[in-house]
Amino acid sequence: MADFSIKKWTRLSGEGKANLGTISLKVGLRLTGAATMAVLLLIHREWPVSISVAIGTLILAILSGIMLSAHLRSVETNSANRSRLEKLIWVISLLAVSGTQVANIAMNPDDLTRVGFLLMAPLVAQAMLIGALASPGLSIVGLSMSVLLLGITGAVPVDLAAGAWLAGSVAAHVVNPLKQRSDLIRAMSVQVLAQSIISVSMVLLMPAMNAAWYEAMLWGGIAAVIATAIFWLGVAIFEKLFGIVSDWTLLELCSPEQPLIRELVLRAPGTYAHSVGVGNLAESAAREVGANPLLCRTMAYYHDIGKTARPNYFIENQIGENIHNELSPSLSAQIIAAHVTDGVEMAKKQRLPQVIVDGIAQHHGTSLITYFFHRAMQERGTTPTPELEEKFRYPGPKPQSKESAILHLADIVEAASRVASRDQSLELYVTNLIERSRADGQLDESDLTFRELGVIADSFCRTLRAVRHERVQYPTDSTVTTVGASVQLDQGGRSLESKAPSDHTEHSSEAQSL
Repeated sequence: MADFSIKKWTRLSGEGKANLGTISLKVGLRLTGAATMAVLLLIHREWPVSISVAIGTLILAILSGIMLSAHLRSVETNSANRSRLEKLIWVISLLAVSGTQVANIAMNPDDLTRVGFLLMAPLVAQAMLIGALASPGLSIVGLSMSVLLLGITGAVPVDLAAGAWLAGSVAAHVVNPLKQRSDLIRAMSVQVLAQSIISVSMVLLMPAMNAAWYEAMLWGGIAAVIATAIFWLGVAIFEKLFGIVSDWTLLELCSPEQPLIRELVLRAPGTYAHSVGVGNLAESAAREVGANPLLCRTMAYYHDIGKTARPNYFIENQIGENIHNELSPSLSAQIIAAHVTDGVEMAKKQRLPQVIVDGIAQHHGTSLITYFFHRAMQERGTTPTPELEEKFRYPGPKPQSKESAILHLADIVEAASRVASRDQSLELYVTNLIERSRADGQLDESDLTFRELGVIADSFCRTLRAVRHERVQYPTDSTVTTVGASVQLDQGGRSLESKAPSDHTEHSSEAQSL
């Protein structure tokens, strides 16, 4: 029966007002960005400008914002990520237009045809920043918005705007990805070459440009160097400002010198070995399905850092008696589940990026702590109930992204593979583990498809085969000759007997003692 109660309509009305407030805020921010862009585009003109020019410029800026928003909706399904990327592109575009206008005003109009290639620098830097922090495709969209607005409003000559777009298109791709310091030198070298060629081509095609070809090459190369310097300074600032994690940051987080990883190695070496194995599985699978492989590896290194709070309560770190034999199943389950919340707290304390914190929180989802749940059932002699089962589940949330879901599956498969029999089918074993997680609803909130789950299973099997390969059988009883002694070893490498040292050795020892 339909619910027409006042309570329901009050709740719906409240939700509608909240949604209306959110929409109004977004529209207000976009209009503010468009108005700011319109003002920046008109700085080079004599003020006050006519109303018609101001309105026309504002309309163009609003249309550009609509184009950007529509494109983001088609390429990014996550609303939070989409909002963050839209703000990033708007801010960087506004700064690029500001820099171009400042350089434009500072230049002598007579020199614009000679050194005007320097106007490319802010726009190329924009392309590099968005390309590295978002994607080359989004970088070209943002670059197109800035270049078209500057060209149409006459802030920059159309020929220079076209050259800046070509140079920026190259820049958007040369910085993605950047994983080493040498990659930055490579990117700058390619960019210097590209902008030099573009500048020379423009001079040869446009005789009106009052510059020799070698001057154009020089100024184009200088603009590329300036753009790279701006990019180098800006990338760290925008990473922190918008919560975006670049490959450079991820590689830094993977270093063994990071405090949390160093503590994991020292306090829980078994867990660290497990984390490295999870990283190998997750990285390979992520590469196969188009997810971020480096992010998956980084999340894998940190996903179990909470175990350092109580390392001896986890089987991979135990030597001798299992502590859980003396504990009740419910208490053991609480201790096991606590490593997730402990890990989240440690990550936040070290100010790790939010995406890493999310990976730690989501790597078990709300899955059942099976071993202790069944032990509790055996001790109580009762049948499972939803209420009791809830007490033996991890706190969650479930994986929210492809990377978190891949981490979740890699964690399960790596741990289970250590006790898997070599006689059974590896493909069937891995597929069953993945299917069990899917049937439990742990992948419902991620973006993984059935086809991608099959690809992930195949990738896991290939990686596990490389780890679980057969080894050569060494001889059982071998004799190793050492200096002055002949030692016979058994199959385990233990000494069976030791012959007396030779007379030469005895005489040498006596001589030394004398």
